[in-house]
Amino acid sequence: MASLDPGDISVPIIIAGLLVTVLLFAGVVADAFVLAMLVERRAKWGERTKLFLTRPWRWHDGVYLVLLGTLFATMILGAQIMDRCCIVLSANGERILMLSETVLMQVVAIATIEHLRRRHQRSCSEGFSIQPLSAARVVGQGVLFYLAMMPPIILAALATNLVLRHFGVPVESQDILKGFADPAAPYWFRVYLIILAIACAPVVEELVFRGIALPIAARRASPTVAIVLVSLLFAVVHGHLPAMAPLFVVAVCLSLGYICSGTVLVPMIMHALFNTINLIIFHLSYDISQL
Repeated sequence: MASLDPGDISVPIIIAGLLVTVLLFAGVVADAFVLAMLVERRAKWGERTKLFLTRPWRWHDGVYLVLLGTLFATMILGAQIMDRCCIVLSANGERILMLSETVLMQVVAIATIEHLRRRHQRSCSEGFSIQPLSAARVVGQGVLFYLAMMPPIILAALATNLVLRHFGVPVESQDILKGFADPAAPYWFRVYLIILAIACAPVVEELVFRGIALPIAARRASPTVAIVLVSLLFAVVHGHLPAMAPLFVVAVCLSLGYICSGTVLVPMIMHALFNTINLIIFHLSYDISQL
């Protein structure tokens, strides 16, 4: 077995490792703080969970979410059919196809959310519990809960990689990460992926999964069961096996952040920070893998 030459370790990979280490230690501190806060305010937990029952969303609104999921699954199935039929697109063709699919999903999702809101004649505050909190408090809670969720996510990712490697399953990155790291990708495509990851996806996915799906599930089951079911759905919809367990943990933490804060803005910030830091770490790690 060849030994690792210290000269092969570049500055980017060192920075990535330091960043993960800082996140891990800061996350442990944040976990202790959050747990202490929850113990102190445990009497209010029941009040927080009851907020779901005041949301306007009903089970028949879930039909719209099922249609959204069907559209997304159809796109994935279409891509698989193209592969099976040996339909090969050029690099730019694949990029344009990805852009078209993701833009379509974002537009349809936003239109569906707005339709449901207007249908129930509710404001954003009534529908998603966007409480009149100060911007500093919302951002502070978002950062705190983001740091708190990092240790379990890192552990879930490490455990998943170990299990997959043990069974010989290749561990590949998600398509969006591959597209972002592709040195041949044009500038406009990378900018689009960044906007999609740190702005569009966090807003749309949190409105759909935490804002609507979670309250609907909580009406039919206990909040705990609802969190588990919606988190499983969140992980499965992303359709990436190596990331499924970490994404499940992410979704659970986002749901808890929503319940504890009482506003969907907090999980949006958590989600945006998660995607942003992931892009940075992946970009740094990708640089060393290409040497």
